[in-house]
Amino acid sequence: MQVDLHTHSCYSDGQYSPTELVHRAASAQITHLALTDHDAVLGLAEAMEAAKEQGIAFLTGIEISTAGYRRQHILGYGIDPQNAALLEMCEVFSRRRLQRAERIAALLCAQGLEITLEEVCAEATGQVGRPHFAKVLIAKGAAASVQDAFDRYLSTPELRALPDLKPTAEAAIALIHQAGGIAVLAHPMTLSLDETAFRKHLDMLCACGLNGVEAYYLRHTPQQRQFYAACADERGLCVTAGSDFHGEAVKPDIAMGVAVEESLIAQPQLRFR
Repeated sequence: MQVDLHTHSCYSDGQYSPTELVHRAASAQITHLALTDHDAVLGLAEAMEAAKEQGIAFLTGIEISTAGYRRQHILGYGIDPQNAALLEMCEVFSRRRLQRAERIAALLCAQGLEITLEEVCAEATGQVGRPHFAKVLIAKGAAASVQDAFDRYLSTPELRALPDLKPTAEAAIALIHQAGGIAVLAHPMTLSLDETAFRKHLDMLCACGLNGVEAYYLRHTPQQRQFYAACADERGLCVTAGSDFHGEAVKPDIAMGVAVEESLIAQPQLRFR
């Protein structure tokens, strides 16, 4: 069975509209899909309608970047996209991203690159992120690809040192619960923790109310999948599967869909529509 519970649309840093994303999922014979845009829920209604038309079981979602680790992200599943607290926080996320984008533009200009915030915002349908800077850099001939733009300009120590206000994992989990959803740790391998440190960190997240682990992440090795799934099982957590699909122009090495056993999508915590 092919499922994908971790995808992004143009409402964050993905390549495709929610409708186009769903159509590509249908072409990939995906039966269960979630849209998990970064800090945004604007594309969920469109994706849900397209999924209904394509006969794909759909799960509302969001991916919230949190403080503490460079890539500690919390996925929220089964959220109510109209929840007032969630919508208010998404507005806060949007303002913070715009403020950081202003700082990134200033840093790049100081390096001699002629790039304006207006040019970057013109590339974004929703939240502004570094892939939108990459598009502008490519258009100006300053980079050959998205990866080249990140390697040369958008993932440098100077840029990573810029202020980037994020909620704590505890706050993100609480927000997801308030919106009626379950909270799942995304791509645990990106935390770069050894097994002992990961177990300790997972226990801390469980104390904050974490509900699951994305054990079946596309870039996990078979050994990592087995380890993260076992950690989840030991703690009574659900496990999820996702590719982190953004589109070929953004992440050319990531295809949509993860092969899983049918029992994964039968978990009672995952409430598909």
